[in-house]
Amino acid sequence: MFDCMKILRLAALSALLTLPLLGAPASAAVEPTGPALVARYNFDGGAVDGKINDLSGRGAALTLRGANTGQVSILTEGAGRYAAFPAICAAAVPNCAKALLETPDRADLDPGTRNFKWAASVRLTAAQLSGNANVMQKGVANTESQWKMQVTSKTGRVQCVLVARGSAQTFAVTSARPVADGSWHRISCERANGTLAVAVDGVVSGRMAVPATVSVENDMPMRVGGPNLAGAGDMYHGQLDDIFIQLG
Repeated sequence: MFDCMKILRLAALSALLTLPLLGAPASAAVEPTGPALVARYNFDGGAVDGKINDLSGRGAALTLRGANTGQVSILTEGAGRYAAFPAICAAAVPNCAKALLETPDRADLDPGTRNFKWAASVRLTAAQLSGNANVMQKGVANTESQWKMQVTSKTGRVQCVLVARGSAQTFAVTSARPVADGSWHRISCERANGTLAVAVDGVVSGRMAVPATVSVENDMPMRVGGPNLAGAGDMYHGQLDDIFIQLG
């Protein structure tokens, strides 16, 4: 009889332990919050078959593209590597070497009206500025819409640009600090909470209001280092590293 009672108690305890704990949420049901990293590139892995791999797990590789023998060089400094873009051409050279990096259009790179942040580390001098230097962009100002980060030609300051879909209304905010001084700088553009802000080395140094209805969405690729290879203007001639994009 004692053995039977013991067996019954053990069975009851086993059944109790298999019941779900009330109030303990299932981990699979937890949804991530905050901005999502949708693209990240550094150059520590070098280029493989002309491509720089995305490290976010959500994006496509950056493809190296060049014209007139232009190329993006992957150079080493300390324990890391970075990208170096072709130098400025002399005025008398008819076909300047040009190069940029490109990744295809995809939904994560079209923020619409959502919060959006794009950032990179740059190193360049005033002598490497020939017109505005486009660090990264998706879209062009007169086609659909655009988001862009550039270094301005006259002052060497960072400028963040949004061009609205439909109206072509332009919002541009410029940093108070120049960055064309030959040192590495971390620069970022961020649309959030009704504003567009530019930051240099982690410090916001410019901000402007952007209406919640402004939408940025287009079917163009994202380009790094220049708007295209067709013209000579707005190419980036410095060094670049640690690109990332956040959405939401």
